[in-house]
Amino acid sequence: MVDKSKDKPVRQSRKTTNAAKTPESPVGAALIASLWERMSERGHTTKELAESLGITYVYLMALARGEKPIPQVGREVLKRAADYLGTPVAQAYLLAGALNPEDFVLSPTMDERIARIRDAMTHDAMWCGLALTDEVWQQTPQEARLLICMLYEQSAKTTWLDWTMVPKGTTSKVKLAS
Repeated sequence: MVDKSKDKPVRQSRKTTNAAKTPESPVGAALIASLWERMSERGHTTKELAESLGITYVYLMALARGEKPIPQVGREVLKRAADYLGTPVAQAYLLAGALNPEDFVLSPTMDERIARIRDAMTHDAMWCGLALTDEVWQQTPQEARLLICMLYEQSAKTTWLDWTMVPKGTTSKVKLAS
């Protein structure tokens, strides 16, 4: 009599080993996973899912295997996917990897950042007497305004400026001044 219980753990460990070697999920795999989950909940087949999305079964399976880029799926397919999932279209775009959460954030321009710093400077009890008047500020060259803002930022220990946006050469002037 052969003990089959000895074979099972060996097979399971091989599966675990193979699973550890699998590559990362492709971009957009979250959409496919969500669609598969909803399809299972509804008791649909993959052919029915493909029909709901308005694509062929072959194309759906190519997307699922990562052979076709999910982020490049058309808007109509993503709208149908959102309808199928019962989510907003924007969420389908996020799941597909066609959009990132950062795409919804508007970064201020350098001029907007400088204006915010100047506003803070004029309301700061330590700096308000040193702040330039509106007229003088407008006549001050951009590089000098940036330098003033950098000095204020260092003094006030704040970080409104993104130093990667500062023009080359300007940072060396600040280092000499400090």
